[in-house]
Amino acid sequence: MRKALTLTAVLILAAGAASAWDSAYTETFDRTYSVDHGVSVGLENINGDVVVEVWDRPEVRVYAEKSASSAERLELLVIRVHESAGEIYVETDYPDSRDLSREDRRGHSKVEYTLTVPRFAEIDEIELVNGDLRIDSVEGAIDAETVNGTIVVGGAAGRIDLETVNGGIELRLGPAVGDDISLSSVNGRIEVFCTGSADIRAETVNGRLSNDFGIEVRKGRYVGASMDGVVGGGGPIISMETVNGSIHIGS
Repeated sequence: MRKALTLTAVLILAAGAASAWDSAYTETFDRTYSVDHGVSVGLENINGDVVVEVWDRPEVRVYAEKSASSAERLELLVIRVHESAGEIYVETDYPDSRDLSREDRRGHSKVEYTLTVPRFAEIDEIELVNGDLRIDSVEGAIDAETVNGTIVVGGAAGRIDLETVNGGIELRLGPAVGDDISLSSVNGRIEVFCTGSADIRAETVNGRLSNDFGIEVRKGRYVGASMDGVVGGGGPIISMETVNGSIHIGS
């Protein structure tokens, strides 16, 4: 069911994305699905931002705004929802150049999503290429990645695994850190705000490390830096790593 984006495909698609274009043709997709309490929700998308919100209903709403530079492209831009009581997975099929007329092969398409999910849903395998991701108040596990975009998560309480290539990560945790957290970015800043208790592990190759808790930053012998310490009384591990990006742990 799930169609993973290979590295080759990601690089080709990212290289072909445009920063601005005329979206003269638009269409709305709006469906709601009955699900179990701890439903697993996943999504893949090439161009467009994604927002995940919560409500106290046993339902998942998939709302999307499709836009394209031509009617032909819009017709070939297809949203497919694989549904069951325990899982909702959204695939976004973009036009293949072989299916387009010659004059339309240099056009553009995108889909922007808002997913509304039960509070205790698990966010599993959200994969974006060109787009930002925001997740608010989801209390189940979160697993997400984007190539060109930022990830902002607030009010989370479960296990978290976030990755970006060209984009930052901002994570705001409540007083209870429920499980281990892994954050990784190649060319972006990682910023975590923690008011609870956790063990901190952070390292960077070419970046600055800082924190509000008096944790010592150790410089590498030749390159890089790291910091290991405890916030509050210690607890689940918050692990962070970057290549060309700074890391900050705030209160």
